[in-house]
Amino acid sequence: MTRSRRSKISAEDKVRYVLAVLAGEMTGAEAARRCGVSAVQMTKWKHQFLEAGSARMQEVPSGPAGRAGTPEQRRLKLENQELKLALAEATVQLRIWQRGAALAHQVPSKTSKS
Repeated sequence: MTRSRRSKISAEDKVRYVLAVLAGEMTGAEAARRCGVSAVQMTKWKHQFLEAGSARMQEVPSGPAGRAGTPEQRRLKLENQELKLALAEATVQLRIWQRGAALAHQVPSKTSKS
């Protein structure tokens, strides 16, 4: 299957060719000829495929940690929890100050006469 340089190759076709190369069913040069790209381009696709697979395997561990998300997602969830706690503490402190300010006029000052 030869393609003109202008036609776009689908992601599915790229994966199919890369997997065929990785499985030893054809060489990179043969796969490149069949889909109408350079051998250099085929090598780039193969490296991209392997890097993406490797990154995916590192990002999401299996088991409970995997269900918790990627390391970045877990970090953001923790940061979100910390910010919510800080906001709750600040809200409580603000309400205490507001309550104190509202009651301040009821407390006699040291200079006032009883």
